[in-house]
Amino acid sequence: MTESLEIPAEQRRVRVWFGAHPIADHTATPDQAAQYEEAMRRRFASLRVTNEPALVTSGPVR
Repeated sequence: MTESLEIPAEQRRVRVWFGAHPIADHTATPDQAAQYEEAMRRRFASLRVTNEPALVTSGPVR
């Protein structure tokens, strides 16, 4: 049996949501992600914008 590990990365994931559907998905460094989040909040003021740690999936664990 193989499993994948998810480990926090030095990246952030910013998404813009239309209901339950992401309409934009961007991964960047924390500083760049903060700037992108701010821009998306201005552009899509009525939509939900999230900024979360990006998870990197490693290869199979044996």
